Amino acid sequence: MNRFFLNKEINKDEQIIIEGDNFHHCIIVLKHKVGDNILVFDKKEDEFLCKIIGTKKESMMIQAQYLRPKKTINEPDINVYQSIPKGKTIENIIEKSVELGVKEFIPIISSRTIKKSREVKERWLEIVKTATKQCGRNDIMKIHEPLQYSDIFKKNNSGLKIIFYENSKNKINHEILEPNKNISLIIGPEGGFTNEEIILANNNGFIDMSLGNTVLKSNTALILGVGIIKLICSP
Repeated sequence: MNRFFLNKEINKDEQIIIEGDNFHHCIIVLKHKVGDNILVFDKKEDEFLCKIIGTKKESMMIQAQYLRPKKTINEPDINVYQSIPKGKTIENIIEKSVELGVKEFIPIISSRTIKKSREVKERWLEIVKTATKQCGRNDIMKIHEPLQYSDIFKKNNSGLKIIFYENSKNKINHEILEPNKNISLIIGPEGGFTNEEIILANNNGFIDMSLGNTVLKSNTALILGVGIIKLICSP
């Protein structure tokens, strides 16, 4: 069933007018009509079964009929500090972060970052919303303003702290992950981190860890790293 996000609180039996992109996607693209059911999740992370009860030229009306039970997910919150890669790779990384359940995404500017963007792009936020609807999450991954690398360590990074580093001798394992509720990950740019950046991370409580014997692209490192953590931590 098709899912849509509304940036408001929804109440059972409420009638809601839908306009703009959600209307266009639902009625024009997906060809829904009066009487069809859709799923709508709101900013409280509640998901409702809704019925389309009316349409106009540029809007439709739905009624929230049933509050679906929330999924219980017993997994750690994962926050990712991602060095901004060149080109559109960041868009793929953001999409996969949503699909993998990352809680917060913080772009960073390290010494080897090529594209030094200093603002959250509107396109990134649209990717988050689209990926959230597709993957079945009810919560919206938060994207922060880009940070300088050194500013990571001024944040309150509780729980387990990991920086992925191709020359590390450490491997992710069950014993390291099991007791931690929150995990912060730092993932580097195409050229990797400098020795000074690794030392700075180590001095601030981040454990350097390897993802294997080959050098990975940024998007591959994110998928593999977060995927391993999810697999180990899944009940």
